[in-house]
Amino acid sequence: MRKATRVLTALVLAAMCVPAADTALGGGGRTADDAVRSAARWTVRYTASGDENSAMRVIPTASGGAWLFTTGARRPGWSMLRWDGTSWKRSTPPKQFDKAWSLEVGGSPSGETIWAAASVAHGDEDASTEHLWRFSDGRWTHQFSRDATWTGVIDIAVSSRDDAWFVTSMDPDGAPSAVLRWDGRALRYQEGPGEFDMTAVAAAGPNDVWVVSRRQGPRTLHWNGAAWKEVDHPCVAESVRSPCRGRRHLAWMSLTAQPDGRAWAVGPASADGGSPIVLHWDRTRWTQVSLNVVQTGLTAVRTDPVSGLWIAASPASGAPYVLNLRDGRWTRSTLPGGGPADRIIDIAPAPGTTRLWVHTVRRELAGDKEVRTVYELVQ
Repeated sequence: MRKATRVLTALVLAAMCVPAADTALGGGGRTADDAVRSAARWTVRYTASGDENSAMRVIPTASGGAWLFTTGARRPGWSMLRWDGTSWKRSTPPKQFDKAWSLEVGGSPSGETIWAAASVAHGDEDASTEHLWRFSDGRWTHQFSRDATWTGVIDIAVSSRDDAWFVTSMDPDGAPSAVLRWDGRALRYQEGPGEFDMTAVAAAGPNDVWVVSRRQGPRTLHWNGAAWKEVDHPCVAESVRSPCRGRRHLAWMSLTAQPDGRAWAVGPASADGGSPIVLHWDRTRWTQVSLNVVQTGLTAVRTDPVSGLWIAASPASGAPYVLNLRDGRWTRSTLPGGGPADRIIDIAPAPGTTRLWVHTVRRELAGDKEVRTVYELVQ
């Protein structure tokens, strides 16, 4: 990583937090508009300088630690670090990670099982092979290799050590996205939902899987263990309802699925001038949740049985923040010292706690320099 600066001591910052009252919707929230007071702390756990080619992935564990996968401007090559509650320790990933240009990772709810799709270039500059690795019981095992020149894995959902789902990008020549599944014994191609271009996947179990497709507008599809079914939501392409009308980027919605059969979707990730969309699946239908903001990108949505629902928001002007719905109440925690140059890239709840790991990026005004920071937020 070029000019990387690691912060191994905690910098604790008091966060400005604004909770929002909620009208319960069967375990969900109908509105996130009304603000009340609260408090939270943001603690810097890691920071590094780089450019737009830098990247990070964070996976918290139930034991109180976290895994961090990071690369700098000088790709290929990814590093793997482990947070033990006090400091980061370097870990040894598969050697193929040293040659990988891209790395997509996903962790189980406990964080103890990790899947990684490492894309390694070979021969022709445009040709690449993707290697799928599984980390469990403290060691990596190679599971699968595939030609990924045009159709690399773009999202991974891991519901348990014995259930993981992968979706690939669509071939530019027209071949649809592919679905792969780990069933605890083997990794194999799974029946796909047809001619769809998938962008995200979320899984609560082998019989409860959601994907987002951008084929013919933003679509959501559900796997019930036997077949795929397209499920309409309030912001399908032909919707004339405000604020759905005219939305062009909802095909890149972020998804999360809960063990109780509920699900959430948010988007778009970019602050494109319209109102962001929050959708809640109540086991029967998608319902739109009121969020009275504009020009704000919703970059990620995650859930945890203890800490509840988390949504990352990055407004076009002002500091980014996270929304949390727990026990029928919304809270809003703003990145201290943040501004329009800051953006929340991803969030990850620490399993079984009220803590949240937050990955941010700040674009420097001069040149293409970026500063990436990993925070631990404690409510």
